Amino acid sequence: MKAERETKEKLIASAKAEFMEKGYAKASLRKICADAGVTTGALYFFFEDKEDLFRAIVEPPLTALTNMMQEHFTRDEQILSLSDVYEHQEGDHDEIAEMLIHHLYQNYDAFILLLTKSQGTVFEGSLDRIVDITEKRFAVSAGLLAKQRAEREADACIIHWMAHVTVDAFIYLLTHVREEQEAAGRMKVIMDFIVKGFVEMKWS
Repeated sequence: MKAERETKEKLIASAKAEFMEKGYAKASLRKICADAGVTTGALYFFFEDKEDLFRAIVEPPLTALTNMMQEHFTRDEQILSLSDVYEHQEGDHDEIAEMLIHHLYQNYDAFILLLTKSQGTVFEGSLDRIVDITEKRFAVSAGLLAKQRAEREADACIIHWMAHVTVDAFIYLLTHVREEQEAAGRMKVIMDFIVKGFVEMKWS
């Protein structure tokens, strides 16, 4: 069991390096196996094909990320549904900002692969799916805020734009700021700005 686990770990490490260098489409299974010091037969013992190997690298952190997002949105919606009038306080979203940034940076290579090297896999639309999750949950929160204020429903175009702005902020930091601590500090400022704007948006 230990030998099998070590072989699988070597294959994943080798594959990650190959995918980072060449992207999914141009990555060579033969090169991955050679760098891991195993035969192609060994690779197919653990993985169905190249995409399955790519999946082993990116899917666990992606699933964890979406779960964290959904849990956060659920908590926000519960707070809004129990509030007569919600008032944003500076730092309200520091915890989730730090948590998401930590997860992104702890799985830096996997998320860079998803963002820039996943063409040709089922994961190349992952960013759009994250935006879609954000947009749908933003719409729920906006509806709860509108109900509190007896305002009309939120503008779908604005909700879509704000979802993109929020997701793009995380992507920008991940691709432009290499130190996690710096990125977390900046994200807290950005989150305060986004949430304040969202809460104070006048829909009617």
